[in-house]
This record gives sequence, C-alpha cells and structure tokens, in this order.
Amino acid sequence: MFVWPHGIHADREGNVWVTDARVPTADEKQKYPGEGNKGSVVVKFSPQGQVLMTLGKPGVKGNPPDALTEPNDVVTDPANGDIYVAESHTNVEDPNLVGRISVFDRTGKFLRTIGKTGTGPGEFRTPHSVKFDSQGRLIVADRHNHRVQILTKDGKYVGEYKEFSRVSGIAIDPNDTIYAADSESEPRRHPAGSKEFASEASRTAR
Repeated sequence: MFVWPHGIHADREGNVWVTDARVPTADEKQKYPGEGNKGSVVVKFSPQGQVLMTLGKPGVKGNPPDALTEPNDVVTDPANGDIYVAESHTNVEDPNLVGRISVFDRTGKFLRTIGKTGTGPGEFRTPHSVKFDSQGRLIVADRHNHRVQILTKDGKYVGEYKEFSRVSGIAIDPNDTIYAADSESEPRRHPAGSKEFASEASRTAR
C-alpha cells in the first residue's frame, strides 16, 4: 500500500502513523499498472493495523488541505492530538521546492502551515524529522540547512543547533537531550560534518 514508507510515529493512544514520502515515477507506473494512486500521504493505523485516517490525496503532490507534497515525517502533539507533517523530500535544487510543516487537528481538519522554503529562521529545506520535547516545543531536523531548529508549536522560531551536521533523524529523551543521526555528511555535501550514526554532539535543549 506504500510507495516509499519513510517516517513513523506511535501516538499516546498506541496508533501508528506512517508517511509515504513520494509518488510513483513514470517508469514505475508503466512497470506496475494501477499503482499511480499511491504515495505522498500520511496514514494513521490502529494498534491492530486498521486504517483510521489518510491525510493527503494518494498519488498526488500538492498543497493542504487537499494534498501533501512528499511528507517526510509526522508527529502528534501529546497535549491535544494535533498532527504535524513535515514536507518535503523533493530535490533541493528544484525551483519549486516545498519546505514546510502542515498542521491538522486530531480529526484531520487542516489548521495552518508553519514555515516556508528557505534558509532563514523558521524556514526549511527538507525538514526530515520532527519531534516534540517535554516542554511542548517542536524540534525539526532541517537536513539541507544542516541544522536542528527549535520552534514553538505555533511555529515561532526559538533557536537552532548547527553542530548536529546533516540530520536525517532525531530522538529526544525525557531530559530533553537531543540525539541526531547524521547519515549524509561527506566532502561534497557537508565537508564540516562527521559521518556518524549518532552525533556525539548530543546536547540538552533548554
């Protein structure tokens, strides 16, 4: 049922959310007829695997509330169940690059968009992973900008950490220490980074 399952999140009720981060290519559609109506969505499953909700239009890249563009990751606000979807995984050199976090309420109603494409505070180029810390702040792995951004849940910029290099994934422990997975730092894309599974520069976001 997926083209490229990319991000996964278990909410406080045990439901499992999965992002499908791209649509089929032209070659894939030709090779696998009928597969064009898959991808670029977020799917919510019950703990037993029943589909409870789908955000976006399968097989279509676009803007909310009707569609999503290559969602990388999803997280739910533990306080009220709001859904935060990080978009997109598009080639960063694409002139129409999408960089945003789309927010829905717990029923799937579109609420707002946080951020835009860019390199400034609160802007994104491939927001690849999103998490909440214990203070209710939104922690974003802004991979192509080589940083981790700290935002309020309403999208206000709080700060950023650049020492995590080119971040693909993040985890936050109960003490708000951030751990970052850097899988892509190398001389061409990020010469200052170090290619390690978990950054030794983990730090407490306070």
